[in-house]
Amino acid sequence: MIMIELSIQLLLYIIAILLGFCGIAMIYLIYQRRYEERKNHEMEEYIKITKVLWQEYFLEDDRFNVTLIPKNKHQILAVEHIFLSNLRNISNPSIQQKIYTFAQMYLKEYYQNELKSRNWSRKMNAMYRIADFHIKELIGICEVSINHKHSIEVFQVLKIYSILEKEKFTQELLLCNFSFSESENKKLFSYLEVEMLQRLLGKMEKLQPAAQYALIDTIAAKGSMEVIEELEELLVSEDIEIRIRTLRGLERIGVIRDIETYIPFVNSSIWEERLMVAKIFKHAPLTYTAEHLEKLLQDSNWWVRSQAASTIIEDPRGYQRLKEFIATTNDQYAIDMANEVLEKRKRAV
Repeated sequence: MIMIELSIQLLLYIIAILLGFCGIAMIYLIYQRRYEERKNHEMEEYIKITKVLWQEYFLEDDRFNVTLIPKNKHQILAVEHIFLSNLRNISNPSIQQKIYTFAQMYLKEYYQNELKSRNWSRKMNAMYRIADFHIKELIGICEVSINHKHSIEVFQVLKIYSILEKEKFTQELLLCNFSFSESENKKLFSYLEVEMLQRLLGKMEKLQPAAQYALIDTIAAKGSMEVIEELEELLVSEDIEIRIRTLRGLERIGVIRDIETYIPFVNSSIWEERLMVAKIFKHAPLTYTAEHLEKLLQDSNWWVRSQAASTIIEDPRGYQRLKEFIATTNDQYAIDMANEVLEKRKRAV
């Protein structure tokens, strides 16, 4: 009997504790909801009051109004919203510079304090905004505030360097022990000018594979003919992926310096390389590439055959060349592909 009474008392005690926790959680949720509502209200009010003033500040010279200076955290969040919206949607150098100047003068102290916070998310948010608003003077504090244990922190510092301290970026990237994905590396490289990318290209062997691939893709996306020679040097790499990425990048740039550079890839054992060289030959006269494209048209891989036929037909003399090819070859797969491309061209005309 006593044991039963003790069990009931224990159960009631546990229920009371659970109800207490539920009550605390409910109070916390109500508080958070009201805080968010108050924050959103203050942000909306600030944006409403200052909307016209911001337009004047951005679009007209010497139209700064002290009302724009945020007086508390919620108003700072509203300014962040306004600035990020403009930076992401408007590529106007004058507006960008006004945002950077304002942030340097009136937001720097706030972000400086946030960097010293023990709250990791607040610290990271400050680092994001330092990169967005180009607050160069806070780079030193960023370096001190991170503990180099989180790859997210290190990545963000590298991003800040790539935007504001490009020389230091290359130094730190080569020393970095963290591995980043291709997309992350591309994001870092996207802030660099062609000259800096070329310098990194000369130190490819010191980069991790994901960074190597991202660098090739990024430098090709810039479309500068200045990098063609450096990229062509990578075509002898033992890394198959580097060769394929380089061929793709050179095709994207669309300039062939010497056709002989690409002839070896016609006989490559890697079908992706044969495919890419079939694409690259679009940028050379058919007079120099016809023999090689006809060989690729008889390739064992469907994608290579298709690309070779498409490249031939794009040349003004391609239609007749394909007709002659059909009449002289015994390769039925090549004949079918050539006929398919010819038929598409007839329908297009």
